[in-house]
Amino acid sequence: MNPIARLTAIEEIRNLKARYFRYMDCKLWDQLPSVFTRDMKVLTPTGEVYSASGLTYAESLRNSLTFAVSCHQGLTAEIEIVDEQNAKAIWAMQDVIVWDDHHPTYGWKSITGRGHYHESYRMEVGAWRIATLTLTRVRLDIEWPESAPLPHSDI
Repeated sequence: MNPIARLTAIEEIRNLKARYFRYMDCKLWDQLPSVFTRDMKVLTPTGEVYSASGLTYAESLRNSLTFAVSCHQGLTAEIEIVDEQNAKAIWAMQDVIVWDDHHPTYGWKSITGRGHYHESYRMEVGAWRIATLTLTRVRLDIEWPESAPLPHSDI
């Protein structure tokens, strides 16, 4: 791959990641699946499959974030172009999410997280798309609703 094509691919991937964050934060649920490959997988930090398609993952984000204000930031990307069809990256990230009442599954009132997105990308239908995504967190600050009992430990 020549240097101009490589730099163009890197910039296209940066824009792709920016769209991913904007679509989530602006609740553009119909557009969100367009940033994923058809066979996209979300993997847990231990390598287990959390979501087996971009449509399923987009729907899980919709369920989690519809009644929340979210702000996602992708920072200092390390993007590697593997070849004309494949790339990978690690993004430092921060997210701040506040739910109107509480998270529908976990019960949080708000979270502030910091960590890294580990992603692979593939050229599909003429555009770069996210093929795999793993979020690792180095810190997660949780605020619980006032009405919720505080989690406790048996220790």
